[in-house]
Amino acid sequence: MTDIGVSEVTDFYRNKTVFITGGTGFMGKVLVEKLLRACPVRRIYLLMRPKRGVDVNQRLHDMFNYKGPLEASLSSLSGGRTNETMLFDRIKESQPEVIQKVFAVKGDITMEGLGLSDEDEARLAEEVQIVFHAAATINFTEPMRVAVNMNMLGTKRVVSLAQKMRKLESMVHVSTAYSNCHLPEVYEELYPAPMDPGRLIQLTEWLDDKLLEALTPHLVSPRPNTYTYTKALAEHLLVNDGGRLPISIIRPSIVCGSWREPLPGWVDNLFAFTGLLVGMGKGVLRSLYIKPGITLDFIPVDIPINLMIVSAWNTAAGRYRPNSVPIFCCSTGSQKPLTSDALALHLEKSVRSFPFSSTIWYPDGSAKSNKFMHQIHVFLVNIVPAYIVDTIMRILGKKPIAVKLCNKMVKAVGALEYFMLRDWVFHNTQTQCLWDTLSPADKEIFHFDIDTLNWDEYIETYQKGCKQYIMKEDLKDVPQARKTMQRMHFLHRLVQLVVMYGVWCLLSSDSATNCYSVFFSGAAKLLSLSPFLAAAEEVEVDVS
Repeated sequence: MTDIGVSEVTDFYRNKTVFITGGTGFMGKVLVEKLLRACPVRRIYLLMRPKRGVDVNQRLHDMFNYKGPLEASLSSLSGGRTNETMLFDRIKESQPEVIQKVFAVKGDITMEGLGLSDEDEARLAEEVQIVFHAAATINFTEPMRVAVNMNMLGTKRVVSLAQKMRKLESMVHVSTAYSNCHLPEVYEELYPAPMDPGRLIQLTEWLDDKLLEALTPHLVSPRPNTYTYTKALAEHLLVNDGGRLPISIIRPSIVCGSWREPLPGWVDNLFAFTGLLVGMGKGVLRSLYIKPGITLDFIPVDIPINLMIVSAWNTAAGRYRPNSVPIFCCSTGSQKPLTSDALALHLEKSVRSFPFSSTIWYPDGSAKSNKFMHQIHVFLVNIVPAYIVDTIMRILGKKPIAVKLCNKMVKAVGALEYFMLRDWVFHNTQTQCLWDTLSPADKEIFHFDIDTLNWDEYIETYQKGCKQYIMKEDLKDVPQARKTMQRMHFLHRLVQLVVMYGVWCLLSSDSATNCYSVFFSGAAKLLSLSPFLAAAEEVEVDVS
């Protein structure tokens, strides 16, 4: 790694204390890893809540050194290492002592005062200089009350705490490029709020669940869901309540597996594009409703993380216009566009070059531009087989899960439909300008320029990452997986041939022939009568 002494950004972080919300999420863990590896911070506080009976200190320990009830089963799949421990391997090998800089703070983004004890709040107010607010719900179908509490009130609570921090130098808020997705062209600026954030908060306090959910479609329109709607309003809460706080906003597009660091292709969840990639690779997702030729906007997770770290330095240095909040769009579409057609070709190549060892069927899905045809395809190749599988499971006395899993997949893909049918232009001028201000050392350490991104290589890396970190499969198994794929290909084509033959036999049967005869004879009689009907109409018109 480049000597940090020549880096302005790393020097800025020297002996600084950092507070992070959402530190156990996908982006949060990558942020923690990069701060520990590249920035000589004094201490990192992670806001965490107890989960499933596990206290925050144990959860923090598990994040770095997994010890838990699933260890035995995970060991057989991944050599005893989870995604979290693999993520921090590089640090543990080169500088294991820095892990001691991370401390868990018991709290909850959904609770008043973040659920902090008086002692913890006082400690944070006294010590923290940099805040990264990344906690949010990214569930597109989240009920309005939940989305408001996490995305809006959570932001309001973090701002309230930040105002008590005596040494605060910078606060970075993670929003989304789709917060203004009702607009086809989005600039790095704060757009008018769809409604007063305070009024929406009051509605969630006054209305019961049934009435609030009935109003939700009318409230969020023309945005597609509560996620994009509440993230847009959270930006306004941040600016309105933040006052003179040193704030910056990062708007990433669809965040995907890592490109270059800390591990190429690293990913730990099935959200968004990762779920589609795994579903296609497993042979489960066989039809995708998407507009041909549109530009899709995916961003590798290490890009927004590096941008977040640099933007905190930039804000603390006062490198922005007075009385304004700098907004940085983190996207690829304007610099490295990826069309849906090109993505299909990349996916076909990568899924078959590095197949999963546990595929259910040969991955041979297709994109549909007609929704009706897509729904028919999903019904025939997903829903019907799922019911057949569950019926067999019941006969065998086992728990049926296929229909449940299928419905989840259909729902997840349906939530992405809005984003698969539209084009956006996300301008990232300020992001590019920030990149141009960096020294060569900082550009090397905190790389967030996507000019050198090669989509074909990245999708291949992403596929391998899904195989390693999601499916827990070793890349050494690829040759055997390819042989299995070839056998599945043969079986797939054989089944297609049998089905085609069955349809042909059905259409050429005696009963089908009789149906054809009745239909065509009826059509012929109708056509033969048409001149007389036309004449009758003319006579009727003349009489009137």
